Amino acid sequence: MKSLNDKLMLTDVLAHLRDLMTQSGMTIQHSSCPNTRDMVMKTSARTEKHQFEIFQYMNEHGYYPIKNVDDKELKSAIDMHCGKGVKLN
Repeated sequence: MKSLNDKLMLTDVLAHLRDLMTQSGMTIQHSSCPNTRDMVMKTSARTEKHQFEIFQYMNEHGYYPIKNVDDKELKSAIDMHCGKGVKLN
């Protein structure tokens, strides 16, 4: 039996955290209880922090390579997803 390596384990954790963030967002949208909303929002913030830390680790170790884009490519993506007229800082 082959054991899991770091990349596979971290990829699995990222997928789990992504699913957790999706479920948290849905819970917040459908909850009218202030205490529940507050708890889920705090949990989401921690989950987002952990997700980004794992992503950074994976990127630094070559497990999750990212493509750097220039301003033109970034502007094109922003226009496509947010609409034209959004300015880059």
